[in-house]
Amino acid sequence: MEEVYLVAVAREPAVKATPLDVADLAARAIVPLFDSANVDPADVSALYLGNMLSGLLSNQQLLAPLVAQKSGLQGVEALTVEAACGSGAAAIRAGFLAVASGAHARVVVAGVEKMSGVDRNTVSRALACASHWATEGGAGETFITLNAKIMRQYMARYHLERAAFAPFAVNAHRNGLHNDCAMLKKSITHADYLAARELAEPIGLYDAPPICDGAAAVLLGNRATAHAARARGLPMVKITGSGCASDALALAERDNPLALQAAADSALAAYRQAGKTPADIDLFEPHDAYTVMTALSLEAAGFADRGKATEAALAGSFDMDGALPITTFGGLKARGHPVGATGVYQIAECFLQLTDQAGLLQVANARVAMAQNLGGAAGSAFTHILERV
Repeated sequence: MEEVYLVAVAREPAVKATPLDVADLAARAIVPLFDSANVDPADVSALYLGNMLSGLLSNQQLLAPLVAQKSGLQGVEALTVEAACGSGAAAIRAGFLAVASGAHARVVVAGVEKMSGVDRNTVSRALACASHWATEGGAGETFITLNAKIMRQYMARYHLERAAFAPFAVNAHRNGLHNDCAMLKKSITHADYLAARELAEPIGLYDAPPICDGAAAVLLGNRATAHAARARGLPMVKITGSGCASDALALAERDNPLALQAAADSALAAYRQAGKTPADIDLFEPHDAYTVMTALSLEAAGFADRGKATEAALAGSFDMDGALPITTFGGLKARGHPVGATGVYQIAECFLQLTDQAGLLQVANARVAMAQNLGGAAGSAFTHILERV
C-alpha cells in the first residue's frame, strides 16, 4: 500500500442557514485547498464527496460531478459517498483507499450538508431514513427517540441519573466557544444542562446537536506529494489507520445495543493498521451526536470500561487538560452536525491539532489523533488514526 498523507484542510463555518445551494457550499470549502497546498487543480484526479440528504432536501442527486464542476475539478473521477451521518468519514475512507491503492496520487475529499430551507419535521423524517425504516423510522421513530431509548437503557443498566451525562455537553460547549467555525459559541453549566427543555425523555436540549448547514474539505496525497509539501515548509500528517465496520441496522436486532459493535470493530481495525493502542492516542474526536453516544464511543474505542465513561468525564479525563481531550473544537454538539460533512470536519480538526494550528484549542504535544464517525445509530462506523510525521 502507498502511504497516505493529509496535505491541506479547509472548513466553512457551520451555520443555521446559508443562502448558498448545496453544491456552491461544497465548492467554497474545496477551492481554498489548492492555494493552501500550492497544488494545481489539474493535478488532482478524483473527488470523493460525503453527503446524506441532498436528494431528499435539495432535490439534487449526482452531486459530486456538479461540485467538481464548480470547484475547478470538472472531468475528474467524482463520486458521492453516502453512509448517513457517517458519510464524511466514508468519503475519507474512499479517498484513503484510492491513494493507498496507487490509483490516484492526489484526491480531494469533501463533506457537505444543507439542512436549511425546509421545515424541521421534513429534516427529522429525512434523517430517520438512516434507521431501519420498516420497524423504526416508518413506525414514527426519530433519532431523538432512538437515542432516548439507548440512553434509558444505559442509565438503567449502570444505575445512573441523567446528570451523569452533563460533563460531555459542558466540555463540548466550552471548547466550541473558541472555534471560529462552530455554530453554538455558548458556554453552559451543569445547571443549564439540567434545566434545559426535554426533547424526548431523558434527552434534553443539551444532549443533542443543532441542525445546520456546513462543509469541509481535505486534500489527500501520496508520499511524493507530502514530501513536496514539506519542501515548501508545510507540515506532514499521515493517516496510519483506517477502519470501517457495520452492525445490524435495527436496534432491536442487536445482541447488545449498548456495545456499539461496529464502533468497536472499526476502532480495532484502525489500531491494528496503525500499530497503536488506546494508550497511544493524544486526542479523540468521537461522534458526539448525543451525549450517550459520546459515552458509548469512548467505551467502544477502549478509552473507558463499559459503564464508566460518565465517571471518567466527571473526573475531567476528557477535558482539554485531561488525559484524553475530546471534542476539542466543540464536537457535533457545539460545532454543529451538518451530517454529511461531520466526518470531514473531524479529520480537518485533527489535522489542525497535529500541526499546532488549533490556537486557543491546541492540545499540548499532540502527535497522534483519532476520529470516529458513525452512520445512524452506529449501523456503520469509521475510525481514522492520524499522526504527525
